[in-house]
Amino acid sequence: MNDLHCPKNIHRIGSLLFQGLGAGEAEAELATAELVKSSLMGHDSHGIIRIPEYLGFIEDGSLKTQVPIKVSQTGSTTAEVDCGYGFGAVGATKAIETGIEIAAEQGTACVITRNCNHVGRLGSYVNTAADAGMIAIATCNSPIYGHHVLPYGGREGRLATNPIAYGAPTDGDPIVADFSTSVAPEGKIRFYRNQQQMVPDGWILDGQGMPTNDPNKFYGPPKGGILPFGGTVGHKGYALGLLVEILGAVFTGVSTTSTETFGNGVCFLIMNTDSFTQAERFKSLMTESVNYMKSSPPADGFGEVLVPGELEFRNRRRRLEEGIPVDPATWQSIRDYATKLNIEVES
Repeated sequence: MNDLHCPKNIHRIGSLLFQGLGAGEAEAELATAELVKSSLMGHDSHGIIRIPEYLGFIEDGSLKTQVPIKVSQTGSTTAEVDCGYGFGAVGATKAIETGIEIAAEQGTACVITRNCNHVGRLGSYVNTAADAGMIAIATCNSPIYGHHVLPYGGREGRLATNPIAYGAPTDGDPIVADFSTSVAPEGKIRFYRNQQQMVPDGWILDGQGMPTNDPNKFYGPPKGGILPFGGTVGHKGYALGLLVEILGAVFTGVSTTSTETFGNGVCFLIMNTDSFTQAERFKSLMTESVNYMKSSPPADGFGEVLVPGELEFRNRRRRLEEGIPVDPATWQSIRDYATKLNIEVES
């Protein structure tokens, strides 16, 4: 059973908890804001559920606080951002902002991260680029410890959930697509487990390579695996997942099989909409395209045709009014940390 919680209060608590374990105010505010934003958009698997996880990372030393972020421009249109294993959202925000600045001058940009912790919801960063009038494509891989996803036809994980996101501006809400190249991200399976619910058909195999709906059998032992998206044409999801791996690891000079790499490998590709047509003309044409998509009569079982991101922006407006659902296990963990750090849970 979920409880609804005030977004502002969750933001306050999360920021104070991070600061209580040594984070600076600015980084704590940004990291918490990204998690709250993800939950507001309906992506709970990358939202509030991650606050206790990040606190645990700070305690075990894998997430550093108050570390400098180093930007190195490697060419006229390329740069790399060393995140210093601080908050992934802080490093990724710097990376997309760097890419936007370069693309504003050069027309295009490619920016990669190094030493980057979990970045959260990938779509947030392409949303930032779209708000700046840019088209952006983003990919994000994880090293070998996060290889939960099965290659098509395989029984052992060889890829992470490896999401791809893209964003483009319109005259209204931007187009924002963000999806894992697996059937579901691991965080959603964790969300189902926390709620003591079964996952949908076709998501996971158990440690013996057999289909299961029990999230506990995915975690094992023995460990199971997540299927690439596509069902009977899962080779397509597998191929896209491998592309993310190429851009997040091989492209940056990191071995896919390295056991020493930690965190996410992020690649941002940013294109200035002024490159081939005026920005306002681009937005107008995008709005025309959106309206054209939505003008298709809905098929049986559908109330309307949606465009990528539309449902998320609706969720955001609703949850700002009604509150954010937080599962009991996550909320109890937040309360436990708040007690430990003498922070008031209710504002």
